[in-house]
Amino acid sequence: MTQYTRIATPVAALGLLLGLATSALPTGPAGADQTGQARQTPAGDDPDTKEYRNFRLSMDNVDKYVAASKALVKLTHDNPALERQLESQSDTTTIEAAVKTTEKYPEVTAAIKNVGLSIRDFVVMSGTLMGAEMAVGMKKQGQIKAYPPSVSPENIAFVEQNWDKLNAMMKAVAEAAGPPNR
Repeated sequence: MTQYTRIATPVAALGLLLGLATSALPTGPAGADQTGQARQTPAGDDPDTKEYRNFRLSMDNVDKYVAASKALVKLTHDNPALERQLESQSDTTTIEAAVKTTEKYPEVTAAIKNVGLSIRDFVVMSGTLMGAEMAVGMKKQGQIKAYPPSVSPENIAFVEQNWDKLNAMMKAVAEAAGPPNR
């Protein structure tokens, strides 16, 4: 299991950003048919799915993403009112909507931009990274036999090559929250 499970609680407040991650994943149970084979339907034609698939993960942009995530986890941990506000906004359905919603919160926007990412890159990277990590994790666990077409082969290869490092990085994000503050 990936470290995303461990960060689910502290990052829940950032649902408006991370909730879009499911858009990068195939629809249906695990993106596979009943035999465990990945569905061979082409990735969605909608602009968001294309943007998630075309975004390329690199260690440089993941380092920035992790730094922003740590800052956001700490920010929401230290500010429960902000956390509740963000949770109430977690129903965004498009990349553009998530970007616009995020920009309503200057402290969230600053935490992301201060590490050298645009809001859009952070949102897109959330879906791209989570989609690729989930796909690789599912394959490692034998839940699927082939990767879904909604995740690019380049990002799958990146996650496979950096699996342990990425999981350690996500664990560090979870630890940035410290003890619950509710």
